[in-house]
Amino acid sequence: MNLICRQTSHESFFCYNARIMTTPFLIFIDGPMGSGKTTTSKLLNHKLPDTARVAMPDIKRLVPNYKENPNTLIVLKDVMGAMVDKYLEHRVSVIVELVTKAQGVEMLRNIAEKHGAKFYAYRLTAPKDHRQARVHERTKEMMGVTELPKSKIDELTGYFEPNDQFYINNPVSTIDFIDTEKMNPEQVTDFIIGKLD
Repeated sequence: MNLICRQTSHESFFCYNARIMTTPFLIFIDGPMGSGKTTTSKLLNHKLPDTARVAMPDIKRLVPNYKENPNTLIVLKDVMGAMVDKYLEHRVSVIVELVTKAQGVEMLRNIAEKHGAKFYAYRLTAPKDHRQARVHERTKEMMGVTELPKSKIDELTGYFEPNDQFYINNPVSTIDFIDTEKMNPEQVTDFIIGKLD
């Protein structure tokens, strides 16, 4: 076995079997706001050397004066698909962060199969109050404040009502679910990496 280790913090190391890197893979991370998609995809990108991270929030920033509507979403998903396709064509494994429906999962699965890459798909989830608290903390950090103004709290609350709407609007049955209330980000990423073969 050829183990390679990387330092993941000032006191811990992560080791992986170098053999898993010989075949490219695509890890797809999905989930509602506050479920831990960005934290997980960034940690995976850090722990898995020579992988590309493709995330919809980052792609949105590439579009000047981006405004979400059906046309721009189609363009963004096409751009994301093209990026993933090119990375895998060049044997670079990819971590994709995206909220999608079943057809989006199948698009990514088809791209992976086209290039002989292994495909792993996960939907992160957590109870609404837990996710909402995470989003509030994240927003306070972004705004540089210790308390959120009521107008911002009201705006954020709108994203969580009704709680089941995300699952109604984005149904999938072909991916594994991970409850991020029960696992911290390190445990989630180690679980996902442990499934690579």
